[in-house]
Amino acid sequence: MLKKLSYFLALAFLISFMACKGDQGDVGPQGEQGVAGPAGPAGPAGPAGEDGSGSIPLLLSTGVDSTFEDGNYYLELQDLNAEAISVLDKSAVLVYIKSGGAYWPLPGIVQFGQSLSDFKFVYGIQNTTFFVDLYQYDWSEQQETPPFRKFQDVRVIIMPTQELARQNLEIDFKNYEEVVEKLGLNTTNIGRLTRKVK
Repeated sequence: MLKKLSYFLALAFLISFMACKGDQGDVGPQGEQGVAGPAGPAGPAGPAGEDGSGSIPLLLSTGVDSTFEDGNYYLELQDLNAEAISVLDKSAVLVYIKSGGAYWPLPGIVQFGQSLSDFKFVYGIQNTTFFVDLYQYDWSEQQETPPFRKFQDVRVIIMPTQELARQNLEIDFKNYEEVVEKLGLNTTNIGRLTRKVK
């Protein structure tokens, strides 16, 4: 009999346990936040980051100068270190000739008084020298060879392409003043480009 009673007791317990399961009620309100625990130990130092020197646009100038005997103009920056060469290798280059008080973008036509010249340019790195060569390939004078031209200045802007993409600015790159303003270039501390020794 005790056996039957235990059996019924176990069965009643199981039925009552199963009958207690129902829909879960709503979550109660959040309690107050406790006091913050002590700060954990500092983590290990991370790897050294890249030098940020290459992320700034560079503004370079020649000052008053003139074309070479062949009618072209050759500029350079010498004795560059590996880091500078790496930055220049991934950069866009903009060139402007100042004549008649205005900056003329290259490639393009530049006015010298009553005369016109059409210039294009190439740039690159040779050993430890960065160069910019300006070629006069058309002119208004009726002559076979390129004419002598005198510049009030030649400005070169070297802009790492990663920086151009990151800034995502709308800039009229043919307008020197707008480029300088929107890139935040310092016109009081301008680097110098030198004439290539031929």
